[in-house]
Amino acid sequence: MAKDFKVALGLLFVLLVGHNASGQNARRASDDRVADQLIRQIESRYGRMRGLAAEFEQRYSAPGLQRERRERGRLVLQRPRRMRWEYDPKPGKLFIVNGRDVWLYIPADREATHADLNNVSDARFPFLFLLGQTNLRREFRLITLMESSAQTETRTLRLVPRNSSSGLREIFLEVFSDGRIMKAMLVDKDGATSEITLSNVRENFIAPTDAFDLRPPPG
Repeated sequence: MAKDFKVALGLLFVLLVGHNASGQNARRASDDRVADQLIRQIESRYGRMRGLAAEFEQRYSAPGLQRERRERGRLVLQRPRRMRWEYDPKPGKLFIVNGRDVWLYIPADREATHADLNNVSDARFPFLFLLGQTNLRREFRLITLMESSAQTETRTLRLVPRNSSSGLREIFLEVFSDGRIMKAMLVDKDGATSEITLSNVRENFIAPTDAFDLRPPPG
């Protein structure tokens, strides 16, 4: 009797382990299908998009930083490689990318900084990168679906860049089922995080050319 009981327990254990592994495999396969579908929707939506305008809220935190920094404003993205971030309250700082040039202008400090785009790593760049992107898996070595609440209308993708020179360790995109990106959280190699939430988005918005020029006042 004791031997038969041990055999029965052993069989039950094997069945439970097999069932659990089967369930995990099925869940993993389902997550992969959802991730693939979201990737296709993002590529289809932003790959053919010429420009975008939106309001944003940016939250920044970093190891050693005592308080989280929060900022708001408006942004304009446009192909190829153009963007403008205006920060509140007006006249707030401006962050502008125009082809190869990057400008940061802080009116309160009467200071304008210029750099070459190829020499700058910034949390705002991935938004510009998404415009015209039609193959995310070529640019990211890992894309996985994160767990999400059943109550939310969005799903979250984790993307790990192939190119370490970007300065980013990973990106989390909160996405609607039709591919619209509502929020992006970017984590750099030092553990600093920049979370950007978009609202009042206008797709295919085309800004005047001079929107991407910076002409700081004299002095």
